[in-house]
Amino acid sequence: MPAALALGAAACGDARLYVYDKPGPPPNCPATMVGYAALGGTDADGGLLEPTTGGGDPSVAPRMTVTTVDGLTSALQQPDPLVIYLDGMLSPPAAIKVTLDKSTPGGNKTLIGVGDSSGLTDAGLDLSYASNVILRNLKISKAHIGEGDAMTLLSSHHVWIDHCDLSSERDNPTAGYDGLVDITHGSSYITVSWTVFHDHRDTSLVGFSDDPAHMMEEAALSVTYHHNLFHNVETGPRVRWGTAHLFSNHFQTVGIFGVASESLAAVLVDHNLFEDMQMPSMSITTQYQDLMPGTMTETTNQFPAGVTPSIMLASPPLMAPYGYTPDSVESVSTIVNSCAGTGKISFP
Repeated sequence: MPAALALGAAACGDARLYVYDKPGPPPNCPATMVGYAALGGTDADGGLLEPTTGGGDPSVAPRMTVTTVDGLTSALQQPDPLVIYLDGMLSPPAAIKVTLDKSTPGGNKTLIGVGDSSGLTDAGLDLSYASNVILRNLKISKAHIGEGDAMTLLSSHHVWIDHCDLSSERDNPTAGYDGLVDITHGSSYITVSWTVFHDHRDTSLVGFSDDPAHMMEEAALSVTYHHNLFHNVETGPRVRWGTAHLFSNHFQTVGIFGVASESLAAVLVDHNLFEDMQMPSMSITTQYQDLMPGTMTETTNQFPAGVTPSIMLASPPLMAPYGYTPDSVESVSTIVNSCAGTGKISFP
């Protein structure tokens, strides 16, 4: 069983209103990194890794504003740490890479969308082999070019995705869309927070294959999802082999499952709200399509009336390896719908 979870006792969518839209940004929306991205760690050679800092403190770090695809690509691939502000919606001809290839280290960047409508359409961001990256306040929609992901994390580590808006079209299976945030090939120390996943089919895959040959590679996977809204989607996060923690998320209008743990994954699910689930008994599951089930610890979640999910329990129960404060499940709808998505927090 992966050790990253300690064992213990315990896009821009179309111009339309969604449940999270408000007249203006509410006061005091949380803006602090929590979860795996905030932890240090070790690399494959035993070297120490620092918690995620991206390009540094936006109020003092070197920074630039970009308005073109070429400008954004050049800024993300610079060797030095940098805070980048993206102003406007861009339509790149291919996914924008942070790292050119696995032999060329890349990262140490913070990318922030300006206002509430800056980001990408048609293609997304490729963070393969990148480390120490922060992505905030970005809208990415209808990424159908290349891998078809809004955000691709492959052999990446220390990435924080925060207050973003990611979408495509739920009822267009032939358009070439894949995941909104796909996290694979041993990517680790990842946090996805305060982000709206909407109008899409399969939103977030953790672990690319159920083949046991990839078990050791994928065991490093470690992801936190908190205070996200999954609205009008087919599936929520699907986790294989690695570890994941989901707390204070709102799952609303979901076609198949909210959270799936498969292929010996270890998943902690607490203080989440599941409503308008089209398959209520699949709100959470430890067996979806893979041959081997995963394990799960669930506590203090709210499911549709009459539902008691059947899951393979982790033994002993799982506990997060970091401090966090979940919101009460009764308050999740209000706080997530008020504060998730773009335009909800300010930046220097």
